Amino acid sequence: METGNHRKNGANPESHIIRKSNTLKQMKKLTFTLIAVLISVASFAGDVLTLTNTMVFEGKVTRIKDCSIVFKADGDRYIIPVSDIFSIEFENTEDEVYTKYMKLADDDPNKCMNGKLDAELYHGKKGGHFLLGVLFGPFAMIGTALSNPIPEKGRQTYMLSKNREQFYDPEYLSCYKRKAKGQLIGAEALGWGAWILFVLATGGL
Repeated sequence: METGNHRKNGANPESHIIRKSNTLKQMKKLTFTLIAVLISVASFAGDVLTLTNTMVFEGKVTRIKDCSIVFKADGDRYIIPVSDIFSIEFENTEDEVYTKYMKLADDDPNKCMNGKLDAELYHGKKGGHFLLGVLFGPFAMIGTALSNPIPEKGRQTYMLSKNREQFYDPEYLSCYKRKAKGQLIGAEALGWGAWILFVLATGGL
């Protein structure tokens, strides 16, 4: 009779153990589910890039290059000028790339662009450097690489540029020099290539 009353009142210790075991299993499942969700969210998190044309992209800013950023999204790599960027929301504000971008954002990105445009439009005589490439080949390119092109030495740049107030700015000068050297060396390389093709076509000299 006592045993019957004991079971009737629901005091069976085995049933309590079973219920506790089931509760623990459910809690473990819930914990694993939450961890899986957090990992999934973290894997899709990234930097959010907004362009000046209001287009928004999610990916990863991998590098700061000159006055541009290198942005990777969906397996593709893009180089985007800072002047085309409205804002970037960085996932990790302790990343070195974030620090470099903030430094670049504090500067005037137009200085670099102005330097490149002035060098492209006004610096040097590309036809003359093409001829130097024909006559002297790699020696002409080495000479240009060692040169120090500045806007004051470029007559057209000094006369026609609207950015004279930036001629002594370090950022402007750095971009100007890189662009000036690059395009003149390119003209000389074309001249050297033309000479090689001429020699091959004529069967040698």
